[in-house]
Amino acid sequence: MGSLRILIVDDHETVRRGIRALLSSRRDWVVCGEAGDGFEAVEKAKKLRPDVVLMDISMPRMDGVEATKIIRREVPETKVIIVSQNDLTVVSSQVAEIDAGGYVNKADLARDLLPAVESLIADRSGETTELRAATDALRDVSERTLARRAGDLLAAIVDSSDDAIISKTLDGLITSWNKSAERMFGYSREEAVGQHITLIIPEDRRNEEAKIVEKLRRGERVDHFETVRVRKDGTLLDLSLTISPVKDAAGRVVGASKVARDITERKQVEQALAERAQLLDLSNDAILVRDAADRITYWNQSASELYGYSRGEAVGRVSHELLRTEFPEPLECITEQLHQDNRWTGELIHRHKDGSQIVVASRWALDRDDRGNQRRVLETNNDITQQKQSEKALRESEERLRTLSDSLEIQVRARTQELEQRNAEILQQSEQLRELSNRLLKTQDDERRRIARELHDSAGQLITVLGMNLAGIAQRVGQNPSLSETVEDTQNLVQQLSREIRTTSYLLHPPLLDENGLSQAIHWYMQGLKERSDLEIELSVPENFGRLPADLELTIFRIVQEGLTNIHRHSGSKTATIRLSRNADSVLLRIEDHGKGISPEKLAAIRAQRTGVGITGMRERVRHLKGVMDIQSNGTGATISVTFPVPTIPTSIPTSGSGGILQSLGATG
Repeated sequence: MGSLRILIVDDHETVRRGIRALLSSRRDWVVCGEAGDGFEAVEKAKKLRPDVVLMDISMPRMDGVEATKIIRREVPETKVIIVSQNDLTVVSSQVAEIDAGGYVNKADLARDLLPAVESLIADRSGETTELRAATDALRDVSERTLARRAGDLLAAIVDSSDDAIISKTLDGLITSWNKSAERMFGYSREEAVGQHITLIIPEDRRNEEAKIVEKLRRGERVDHFETVRVRKDGTLLDLSLTISPVKDAAGRVVGASKVARDITERKQVEQALAERAQLLDLSNDAILVRDAADRITYWNQSASELYGYSRGEAVGRVSHELLRTEFPEPLECITEQLHQDNRWTGELIHRHKDGSQIVVASRWALDRDDRGNQRRVLETNNDITQQKQSEKALRESEERLRTLSDSLEIQVRARTQELEQRNAEILQQSEQLRELSNRLLKTQDDERRRIARELHDSAGQLITVLGMNLAGIAQRVGQNPSLSETVEDTQNLVQQLSREIRTTSYLLHPPLLDENGLSQAIHWYMQGLKERSDLEIELSVPENFGRLPADLELTIFRIVQEGLTNIHRHSGSKTATIRLSRNADSVLLRIEDHGKGISPEKLAAIRAQRTGVGITGMRERVRHLKGVMDIQSNGTGATISVTFPVPTIPTSIPTSGSGGILQSLGATG
């Protein structure tokens, strides 16, 4: 008969290692494979076709009962021995139901495992009762030796395990403590054995121990219980505990065996991955990860929101099939570029779960393993559906606008020509109006000059004669007091009338402007205004200012006259300053006051040229001489600044032709 082929199934490497050690004493028995859970056991049983399967019951994913049912149905020639921590009275009905060939308690493995396999072999091969009896006899002879050897092997295995293996009584006293427990918790075997298990349990986890003991008393096993324990130095460890009840020969639970695996690093990795996944969920882009077969392995929250598929619906599906992708070029070309450049960018058309079309700007990044093979692809998709719709609508609008533009272009061209012609007419009329305004100002100045001369030549001379006649009458009526008083009053009235005529004549056209220049004319006007008001005026003119062309001097005088009149009437200021300066090619006039200023509304109207005659006249005079005028106000006064260009050679220099007027008027004063 050939070697006996055995498959070991248990979710703990330590237990599998111990069973291998026990089976190694039989040279004609071969361990053909191992499995860590029910799913893996079924797959390996189908593939390896073992003679015997040693099957644990409590395992993740699929337990031993379900796995045995499948194996007995699909591989009927394979026999199964149940290896469990539970007592036979608890699992006997399950053993019978699943047609298991035998049962061994884990607490009695060293004693019962080999005989159980031998018994199953004997039943399976149809050997005689004598052979079975001989086997029983042999078992009785070697039982103690095998148990001792197995015990020594198990002790060595326990001490060499990477997991901490601890046994304790139901009262919580530690009875065994392997080397991995020493490394993991920092306590030596001598320090730990005899101490209560709360030695390594944090205060906030003590209630777990009572619940665990309660399960153990019922004969139940605790599998892969994740919790926290404390080291000797006070640091905390994340552990996965598997706790099995330990029974005596009578089947009573007398203690517990704990296998503790340090999962701190795994927890840290899981936390880091969870944090990264959480960050990816914050992204507005749909992010998915595909494996080498293009199956989705990661699907963020934005992907669920964009496509309508939940994470559970998407993971495991081929992405291009799930999203019904329409590529801008053959997928083979895209894949070739991805493997060449490790990345690809382009636009894709996907379908929402409800069938609606989604256009995305897609970016692929290739991740390779150590050998350079494709491991996964990170795909990031940004929804540009609305942008594409807008671009389409824009193109359609542009086409409509182009058509409309073509139809309007002729109308616009005709209207433009009409407006240009009209604008030329308006400019011409504006120029004519400006010329008319300049003529009006010149006519006004000429008329003022004429009226001033008339006042001097006619009214002034008549008043002078009248004054002399009254003087003669006054000498003859000296004996008549009543008549003398009347003549005196009349003389005073004549003198007052003479002064008024002289002032009016000066205001119409000051002779000082022609005779002595701006400085003297402005000074005379200041004195007269000061007599008629309480306005204090300061005049600043350089001594070497000199003379200017006659039309420029007259314009500056009229601006000063209008400016001071406005200050007197509207500003409420008690003071005013006039500064006049010049350089080689320009003259600057500056008039300031410290009154209430000009309101923003009125200042805006002035700058928009929507003001009265006075400022408009000033502006026209300045424009006629190609000057620039600016009016500023900040709430504490106003400033008028005017700059004129000065010709190199004056166009009109005042003469002394009006000296007779000045002298005559002075004589009448």
